[in-house]
Amino acid sequence: MRITRYPSISETQFSGCVAAFVDSLTGELNAAASALRRLEGQGKGRAFAYEMTLDQHRYGALIVLDRWNALVTAFGEHLELATRAEMVRAAAGRVRAAEEILARANALLDGAESYAAEVVAACLMAWQSVSGIFAQEREDAGQAAKLGPMLPEEYREARRIFLEDLAAR
Repeated sequence: MRITRYPSISETQFSGCVAAFVDSLTGELNAAASALRRLEGQGKGRAFAYEMTLDQHRYGALIVLDRWNALVTAFGEHLELATRAEMVRAAAGRVRAAEEILARANALLDGAESYAAEVVAACLMAWQSVSGIFAQEREDAGQAAKLGPMLPEEYREARRIFLEDLAAR
């Protein structure tokens, strides 16, 4: 990841990365949910394109979590945050919890013979739970978004770089 090659990042840059992380994770989970809803009630292998889309996004969420963990691991100890210190302290535990939930949902999907309504409902609930784990990050990103065009350039640049790092997966 390019952003982890920086010698340090500021609180404003970290906030930009938080926004990119939240947007990316939400996007992957929503895209996976959309693909899974299209598959509901079908047997496996009957809608290959939707299944490929589902796989791309459910595993994409794991990649986003991995990149977030790498960023926080690289900079967490060295960040001097006035308002986000708890977010950094809790990051590793949140990532582990989210990965565990995603792993169980993926195991359920992989082990199911079809995309039965119960399987779909369980996975959708799991993905909502993952999203809920990062409520503090989502709130932080929402607060920053309220500034819109008044956001500092270093925020926008860090957000862009983190998004580019995710896109390079």
